[in-house]
Amino acid sequence: MSTVMPAHAFVDALATAPDGAALAAACSAFAAARRDGAPRPAGGAFRTAVAAALRTHLQALGDHPDYRAWLQVYFGERRASFRSPLQQPGWLYYPSLPPQAWFATDEVPGLVPLRARIAEVAAELRAWLGMPRAFAPYVEAAAACDARWSALAGDPRWSAIHLIRGGVRDETALAALPHTAALLAGAPLAQCPPHAPECFVSRLFPGVVLPPHHGVSNIKLTVHLPVELPGAGCSITVGGETRQWREDDFLIFDDAFLHSAENRTDQGPAAQPRTVLIFDVWHPRLHPAERQALAQAVQAIDAVMAVAGDWF
Repeated sequence: MSTVMPAHAFVDALATAPDGAALAAACSAFAAARRDGAPRPAGGAFRTAVAAALRTHLQALGDHPDYRAWLQVYFGERRASFRSPLQQPGWLYYPSLPPQAWFATDEVPGLVPLRARIAEVAAELRAWLGMPRAFAPYVEAAAACDARWSALAGDPRWSAIHLIRGGVRDETALAALPHTAALLAGAPLAQCPPHAPECFVSRLFPGVVLPPHHGVSNIKLTVHLPVELPGAGCSITVGGETRQWREDDFLIFDDAFLHSAENRTDQGPAAQPRTVLIFDVWHPRLHPAERQALAQAVQAIDAVMAVAGDWF
């Protein structure tokens, strides 16, 4: 890539990138040019040019009408309002998907054959957790400045062990959990690295109430597999409806809806956390062509924003 006009060369390479590998190479070259002191373009022309080039690249990723409609919304060419006041994803809103907070396992075909494996996975995880494990607070200490999360920032009473994070697998942990790994291999995991899939063991201790919050997107669903349920007093509320976990089934919801959870069980010496395995899967109403296009689009947007977003 030219070092004379790196910004212009980056835009050209972005617009003509035939695939994700070429786009990644363009982003890498632009990042190198910036490290070498490439001048920042004046005014807003660079942002406009990058948006147009990215739009051209994303358009070529798929021709499904709902994907094309989402592109229009994403690039501000068409307005889209949330179809439910309780569903407000923080980043990516796919307007063609009907607003539905809760899903039965039968509504997610890829999970139906896995329901029979819940007991063996839960038993395997309970045995694995019987040894000391390095749980980490789910809300990092840095979130103390966020009024919504300040009370839980750095608090181990809501903690997690990640088996997959941002699409990166913990192969050591998964090798020790063959039943869990097999279940995940058969699930329709939402493949949108570096954001998804995610899979982690989540513990919520007695006395903890999670504040209502929204997830980042409605293109994927959150799945809970029960591992240890301490009894009455544990519940989760999604879209204004409260439910409890069942030992023999998945609990599935769209976390783009306002949701919260609580463990109000006994806080005495024998107190037990609520423990579930959480992972995310594709929304079942997305066509395979939409899933493929969205996965590539998310990667492209993330790559471009990582190297150029601060120049917008």
